[in-house]
Amino acid sequence: LTVCLAVIFDAVSATAQPLKEIRIGSSNISVTNICTFFARDRKFFAEEGFDVKIIIVKTEVAVPALVAGNLDYTTLSTSAIEATLRGMPLRLLAVTNQYPLLGLVVREGIKKVTDLKGKKLSVSSFGGATYSAALYLLKSNGLKPQEDVAILATGTNMARIAALKQEAVHAVLMSSPDDIRLAREGFRILLDVGTIFKLPWGGISTTLPKIQENAAEVKKVVRAVLRATRFITESQNRDEVINYLSAFFKLDRSAAEEFYRRLVLSLNPSCVVDRDKIRLVIDSAVERVLTDKPLDPEKVVDFSFAKELYQP
Repeated sequence: LTVCLAVIFDAVSATAQPLKEIRIGSSNISVTNICTFFARDRKFFAEEGFDVKIIIVKTEVAVPALVAGNLDYTTLSTSAIEATLRGMPLRLLAVTNQYPLLGLVVREGIKKVTDLKGKKLSVSSFGGATYSAALYLLKSNGLKPQEDVAILATGTNMARIAALKQEAVHAVLMSSPDDIRLAREGFRILLDVGTIFKLPWGGISTTLPKIQENAAEVKKVVRAVLRATRFITESQNRDEVINYLSAFFKLDRSAAEEFYRRLVLSLNPSCVVDRDKIRLVIDSAVERVLTDKPLDPEKVVDFSFAKELYQP
């Protein structure tokens, strides 16, 4: 296996020279960026010559920080596309999840989505995949966002968990494994939203100048993330990955196994998605009037590095 990985990914050993620090922004510690954390912790980035610092920062701060050069990359996918539609010089380089691992977690008494009428639903922010999922979920069940159901942007997973427990909201869209954790505390996962909302989720994005001026670095970063994504999905690594997930998210073995099962099904080992999937993000942005100039999917992504590196 070690020999095969060395051939497939052509990893560069950096033990003889100092590692270059790169800063990757992320809005949360969750399933959306688990492949990036795994690449860091299993030294895939180090083998490419990087000392990766993952900076937790709100999406609305991460995007301008990336453009300004205060961050080198982000784990944002949908938000990166939306920022590009608004005129920012960004490109999505890789998509790690084929669809969101989002649970609709509800308080007692809510038995179906339409029961949310007149109630409050918590999301992380107004924008990005979670917000798009909330809009899709409500509309597909005949509910008008903000009219029939109040959508509140309450921040990180921890903040949304607190809002649910304090009864400030009736339901939350919660990324896994925190939805599993809440279910074990007595709340109910009413719906696994990713089963109906197939938006690409999580990955790596950067700026056009970074791609143009340092393509070699970009390729190495994409390779480390692609390598981590593939490693997690390979069955022979199951026990190692479950142990990692258990320690990283502080889950017991049973919860870690449940999370692993869902995670592997959602992951995207090639880190490339079809144009139609990117079109979903663009169409959602147009519908929410984030832009009146929808771009071709090829203008918001650059999968050339992932396509070159991936070998089935």
